[in-house]
Amino acid sequence: MLVITAVAGIATFLLLPPLAQPQSYHHFVDDRNLLGIPNCLNVISNAPFAVVGVMGLLFLWRERGGFLVKREAINYAVFFLGAFLTCFGSSYYHWSPSDATLAWDRLPMTLAFMGLLAAVVAERIEVGAGLALLGPLVLAGAASVWWWRRSGNLWPYACAQFFSIALIGLLLALFPPRYNRSGDLIWLTGFYVLAKIAEAWDRPIYAATGFVSGHTIKHLVAALAVYWVLRMLQRRSPIRIARDNSQPPRTSP
Repeated sequence: MLVITAVAGIATFLLLPPLAQPQSYHHFVDDRNLLGIPNCLNVISNAPFAVVGVMGLLFLWRERGGFLVKREAINYAVFFLGAFLTCFGSSYYHWSPSDATLAWDRLPMTLAFMGLLAAVVAERIEVGAGLALLGPLVLAGAASVWWWRRSGNLWPYACAQFFSIALIGLLLALFPPRYNRSGDLIWLTGFYVLAKIAEAWDRPIYAATGFVSGHTIKHLVAALAVYWVLRMLQRRSPIRIARDNSQPPRTSP
């Protein structure tokens, strides 16, 4: 079912007419130059990505994440590395918005999306499957950005972004968890949707507040979503251990 869903999504996008990147996307309402930084708030609001990315990588390095299989940490390391690099790619783009700089914004984002998808596959289906898929998924995400820059067709990148989220939701629905706190991934989806809404309402939000735009809020909410994954890893336990700890101790007769 997962394979059919992924293939059907890719085939649908490939059969659709090419989707060009609207050039109006680069015209953000908040273009204020502050402290010598063009589009300042949209640039500096990427800093939380670097902070939470480093926090996540340090947690995996120091605490090992409490995984049943230590190799599971690799997928989350790719996720947090993608978030960390998004800080610099997105800052570079917002400093000088164009299609060329936008590619460096999107490339690390695909790293994060694919790392998280591989992590959920490892936890819900099988660890080896998640690790085996990590490399191909990362290459597919990078290829979607490359294809957009080469052909001008945005559909493959849209597929990499939106269908990775859809497949994660399908995995959560179809396969039992090996760890508790699965609800945190539902929160993650909610933050993602909220970030996309803020992005779409860039101008109305700026008009309503007078000092912060929807795109700036999008960065902060998306960074919060990354932190929520770290929070989940910090607080969760394997289902077996959580169940055992809930049982009262047995006494001998």
